[in-house]
Amino acid sequence: MEELSKKELVLKQAKLAINFGVGVIAFASIWVFQFTIFPDFFKPEPTIVEFIPDSTEPESVSYFELDSADIENGIHVPTGLIVDDGCQDVMVTCGACHSLDLVTQNRATRDGWKEIIVWMQETQKLWDLGEKEVVILDYLAKNYAPENTGRRKNIENIEWYNL
Repeated sequence: MEELSKKELVLKQAKLAINFGVGVIAFASIWVFQFTIFPDFFKPEPTIVEFIPDSTEPESVSYFELDSADIENGIHVPTGLIVDDGCQDVMVTCGACHSLDLVTQNRATRDGWKEIIVWMQETQKLWDLGEKEVVILDYLAKNYAPENTGRRKNIENIEWYNL
């Protein structure tokens, strides 16, 4: 009788282990199936913040004072711009979309700079500059005007040799 009860006990334990194993396999299968079909099911919803601009001009950019340690020989070293009235407006406005190297490597008259600004407004989504446009054009026309150097200087004091 005792052997029979041992057999029954072993069978009960085996049934319990099998049932537990089947439960684990079923849970794992459902979990894998759920994550295959709905991979983002337990991820939290992203916080959605609606941005409504007050105007098309980025007024949120704060002005700053040029650090005198960054200025050498009248050039703002980090940007390469000539330090003068309107320099900060050019840094903030032009630097918002492109490298300031595009400013320093080009030369144009006031009308030429105006044409470039109009082109950027028509094709590159540049906003209306408002009052800043006059300041920016004054700065660019004064500091990045065409240089009328003409042809190169004559070569002098060179010792020529026969070939």
